[in-house]
Amino acid sequence: MINERRAVHASVSTRELFVEGEGPTVVLLHGFSHSADAWRPVLNRFAEARQAAVAVDLPGFGAAGPARPGAWLPQGDRFVGEAIARHGQHAPVVVIGNSLGSFLTVRAAASPLRLPIRGIVPTATPGMGWTRLVRAGLAGNVRFLLRAATVCAPRFIRSRGADTIVGHLIYGDRAALDMTLVRTLSSQLHSRHGARELLTQALHMKAEVDAEPTINGISCPTVIVHGGRDRLVALASSEGWHQVIPHSRLVVLKRAGHCPQLDAPDVIVGFARGLTAVAHNESRPA
Repeated sequence: MINERRAVHASVSTRELFVEGEGPTVVLLHGFSHSADAWRPVLNRFAEARQAAVAVDLPGFGAAGPARPGAWLPQGDRFVGEAIARHGQHAPVVVIGNSLGSFLTVRAAASPLRLPIRGIVPTATPGMGWTRLVRAGLAGNVRFLLRAATVCAPRFIRSRGADTIVGHLIYGDRAALDMTLVRTLSSQLHSRHGARELLTQALHMKAEVDAEPTINGISCPTVIVHGGRDRLVALASSEGWHQVIPHSRLVVLKRAGHCPQLDAPDVIVGFARGLTAVAHNESRPA
């Protein structure tokens, strides 16, 4: 059973979806414009396995409080750092991130604060060669969405169009498509104002990620996952992370899209459970 509660991290009020179970806790970080709901398929499986896990709404997304004016990444870093520290009080956590949440995951793992992280599973991670290789495709997607956002059309037509676009961008396997979840994620595009505001924010966020220097210093066990049908972040980006993170493992899921946790939740849970099992065994007294 997935439970819900309010929490405060780095002075930002947020919502957490969580399941009870044994530790160490798995912390789940969603992508841009998404919310903790994007992890429901994974949370359901963790609940069945009685594995403690928590998904948080990042600042400015879902039911979290708004981000402050200025650069978003430093705020995201502080928020994630406090969330990890709180949930890692008793045992180091395993962090799984997707897209923007994945970028925050690798930044947390490299933090000089030495956060209590046992291992990470970054999926569809931007920031390493993605701009050069997918600039044209991503810009084309954004231009198309911006045009669609300005079209005068009945709301039900706009809603259907937004559902189709979002489903195409986040899923790789149409057989796995969950329209209830798609509508949760696409609802921000149902109004012209909301769509333009969100997509303008996406361009600013992309510019922030592009401007960041290469991240080094990650030493925890790392399983890097990329969807073979990712239409937003190039595989080259995950390959770049694989090269700079020592002893990391790179897994390409051929039928998955930009959100592997939606196309292949069992696989993602398996990677996390592998890392939590290692952490649990290491925490036992000899």
